[in-house]
Amino acid sequence: MQSWVPLALISIAIGAVGQFLLKLAAGSAGTLPLFGPGALPALVRLAGNPYLLAGLVCFVSSMVLWVKVLGSAPLATSYPLVSLGYVLVAILSWALLGERLGLRQAAAIVVIVCGVALLGARA
Repeated sequence: MQSWVPLALISIAIGAVGQFLLKLAAGSAGTLPLFGPGALPALVRLAGNPYLLAGLVCFVSSMVLWVKVLGSAPLATSYPLVSLGYVLVAILSWALLGERLGLRQAAAIVVIVCGVALLGARA
């Protein structure tokens, strides 16, 4: 295994947790009008949402780690690993939010994992 792979996987996992936290923020924020008299109070309420703030911390942390990965990893090999974030988000949403994970989604997850494995095998 390449020395940068564990750091890349940590970065991707933190990014997936960030997506999950943004989903929680969106669910707890209520309706968010983009325009009109209710837009500014809704944005202020969202800005103080702890899920949103934690999600942003995750994204910044993930980005910093990813920049470190890019300093030592070939982009053509490292970037396909990012698709594992889709897998993690799907599993988190199924396990923690009770979202449906049907046969088609499960098959897509298998295809993504196999594709990443094939790309990694050539490295």
